[in-house]
Amino acid sequence: MLTREKYLQLRADGQSRTHIQRNYFGSNPNKFYALLSEWGLKEKDAEDRALDMMPTEKKSTELLREKLVSEIAQEPDSERDAAKIKQLQAEIAKLRNEIKAHIKEREGERAENARLLKELEEKQKLIESLERKTDDPVNHPAHYTAGSIECIDAIFAATTGLSGGQAYSTGAAIKYLWRWSRKGGVEDLRKARWYIYRLIAELEGNGNASRT
Repeated sequence: MLTREKYLQLRADGQSRTHIQRNYFGSNPNKFYALLSEWGLKEKDAEDRALDMMPTEKKSTELLREKLVSEIAQEPDSERDAAKIKQLQAEIAKLRNEIKAHIKEREGERAENARLLKELEEKQKLIESLERKTDDPVNHPAHYTAGSIECIDAIFAATTGLSGGQAYSTGAAIKYLWRWSRKGGVEDLRKARWYIYRLIAELEGNGNASRT
């Protein structure tokens, strides 16, 4: 901080007003000149009288002390700076390793999330497919779609190579056996038996079959 005494010492050492103003009030010259007015030094004659009244020995001693203090403050501490640089470099290396580990962990999480999402979507599609079958009493009645294979697909497979009455009786018997526990109970079992007897009779050359 610039005081009146320090200002006079700097002036006595040969520094100009402009130089002092720039060093201490570079961004605020108005404050500098306001201080000069406050100290009674704004006029050059007043400043000269104040300088003449300063002891020569005090001028030189104070200026030398301030110069030494300034030089010491500006002198770099090489060892301290080197240690600080080394510490900062170690901290940077640590942060880089942590960032790499974090990125790798997040990549693993993304891969696992993608796998789980795909599995979830597949199961959801399967549920929707089953629900469509369950909720469609015309195209996919519930009593024909209870298992992993739909009744109509089983009938198609079982009657491959058959035709006429043999294909129909085989399919009808399978249909009633397939649904008896979910729809018709004993009545469906009797119907299945009737078609089985009809099929036996056809194969034995006798066209009559009993429903009992």
